[in-house]
Amino acid sequence: MSGAVNSVSDGHHLYLTDVIDEAVGGQARRRVILLLGSILGLQAADTGAVGALAAPLERSFHIGNAEVGLLVTVTTLIGCVATLPFGNLADRHSRTQLLQVVVGLWAVATLASALSVDYTMLLVTRLALGGVVAAAGPALASLFGDLIPSDERSRLWGYVLTGELIGAGLGILAAGILSAPLGWRWAMGLLGMPAAVLAWAIRKWLPEPARGGQAHLRVGDEEILTADQVDEAGGGPTQTAASAGADEPSEIERQAVASGMQPEPELILTDELDLSLWQATRYVLRIRTNVALIIASGLGYFFLAGLETFAELYFRERYDVGQGVATMLFLVVAVGAVFGVVVSGRVTDGLIARGRTSARVIVGAVAYIATTVWFIPGVLSRTLVLSLPLFFLAAFSVGAANPPVDAARLDIVPSRLWGRAEAVRTALRQVLQGVAPLLFGLVSQAFGGGRAGLSTGVDTSALKGSATAAHGLELAFVVLAAPMLFGGAVLWLCRSAYIREVLAAHRSDQLSRGGR
Repeated sequence: MSGAVNSVSDGHHLYLTDVIDEAVGGQARRRVILLLGSILGLQAADTGAVGALAAPLERSFHIGNAEVGLLVTVTTLIGCVATLPFGNLADRHSRTQLLQVVVGLWAVATLASALSVDYTMLLVTRLALGGVVAAAGPALASLFGDLIPSDERSRLWGYVLTGELIGAGLGILAAGILSAPLGWRWAMGLLGMPAAVLAWAIRKWLPEPARGGQAHLRVGDEEILTADQVDEAGGGPTQTAASAGADEPSEIERQAVASGMQPEPELILTDELDLSLWQATRYVLRIRTNVALIIASGLGYFFLAGLETFAELYFRERYDVGQGVATMLFLVVAVGAVFGVVVSGRVTDGLIARGRTSARVIVGAVAYIATTVWFIPGVLSRTLVLSLPLFFLAAFSVGAANPPVDAARLDIVPSRLWGRAEAVRTALRQVLQGVAPLLFGLVSQAFGGGRAGLSTGVDTSALKGSATAAHGLELAFVVLAAPMLFGGAVLWLCRSAYIREVLAAHRSDQLSRGGR
């Protein structure tokens, strides 16, 4: 009987593995996507947990929404400062070793947060956590670019981002479920356990790949090529395939050249490794589309950070439900974001294959604009039956923006600058993302005793409790979602510049490898 159970279990495991391998293109890709997605998931789980624990934290330390928002803000802003030197490290040293150390320290910092005896200590541990997570973004983006060919980056990045969204959902769910019977300390502390396991998994299954496209994982590959393996292969078939993959133009580049477009001459580089951090920063900020991506994605993450921190509290106060119901409502909305990242990645790469070379910036722009279009009516509606589908569509749209936008940021920067470029993008984006929870909290508190309800016209100044709190969060969500329209518009205007910048990045890579 035991043997039969094991056989069924093994068969089920193999079946699921085969399905995943078929979806992503092989065993090596599966490992990369799962590990990189888990790293993003850890960070999202941490942010989501703070939001889910907002009510018990406020009771425990006698604080308000602004102080809860500050906990997320300090983590993000410290990471904003620390990410620049880590981006430089990611371009010059082993990215996988950097991630091993970062994720291990992540576990320690999370445990320290759970042991805080007062709000000041909790705030200090969050400062330390922000410094620890700063290295993850640049190293992760650089690894993804070196492992995944350009033509598939939107689709496969969607799978990686699914890990981020699942992590946020699990963080909220775990914190919401565990905080009631065990208290917020256990709920927060237990989040450190997956980080320790992940640090071990990175060491075991993610070797440092060769740079410059020589380690691109083709469909069916089982192993990741390291720089030593590429050197040892010499002129053999493995090296020949790798070199061909490194120099082969992407579908975007082939279509652009066929249409007669030329690379942006001022952006062609031959000395990427010799650039200082300051020179690299100046260079990536000269790339017009990169600046637009920073603005648009920054506003998107600004909105998402505030939403993750206060959405559950909003559901509790607006619809007068308990912690468990509020958590489930938030997770229903979060499913929309998961669908968004999976669907948009496939759609975007499909559009590129059919000749829409600017699809990545176009899909991103439309998605950002659609987020506001769906979200604001959802907030203004007082009926859950109407609001929930609108929130689902808004989550779908904000999720749909990320795969094409994140793939585009790699297209327009020479590969040897990916770590530094991502550090600059992350630093500037995190300024917006970092202030979001604090600003959401301040706006909600400022308007919590507002003179009139948005859609009823009823004076709420004398009301207390959930109605007033919900009114403040309602105003905060409406006011702070509107700037995403601007982000979408800025991205839309870069459709033509994006193609010329893609060609310049590819030409820079060819010259840095000694090509003509």
